[in-house]
Amino acid sequence: MEMGTLGGKFTTVEGLLINIKDQLKTANPFLAGDSADQTSKEKIGKIFEKLDKVINGDLFVTLILDDPAGNSYLQNVYAPDPDPEMTIEEYIRSDEQDDELGIKHMKTENYTEES
Repeated sequence: MEMGTLGGKFTTVEGLLINIKDQLKTANPFLAGDSADQTSKEKIGKIFEKLDKVINGDLFVTLILDDPAGNSYLQNVYAPDPDPEMTIEEYIRSDEQDDELGIKHMKTENYTEES
C-alpha cells in the first residue's frame, strides 16, 4: 500500500490487516464492487481469503512495516527483554523516499532568502 494510505492508527496487527482489507474493498469499486469484471472479483476474492486466513491465524506470514519517516511504533510485549518475533532494521532513506516525504527539496539553510 502507498505511504499514509491508512492514516494514523493505534491498533493490533489483526486490526491493521482488517483496515487494509476494508481499504481494498472501498478504495476501488472497479476492483471488488458491482462494476468489477468477474476476473477482477475472483483475484481480489483470493486476496481477501488469504487475508482472512492470516487474520484468523490459519496462515502465517512475515509482516514487514517499512516506514521511511520513522513514525511507526510496535510495542515489545517482552520488554525489557528483546522480542524474539521482531526484527528492527534501521536504514538510510533512498532519494526516492526523501522525495516522497518532501525532504529532498526542503530548504534548511538561508530559508528567508528567495529561491
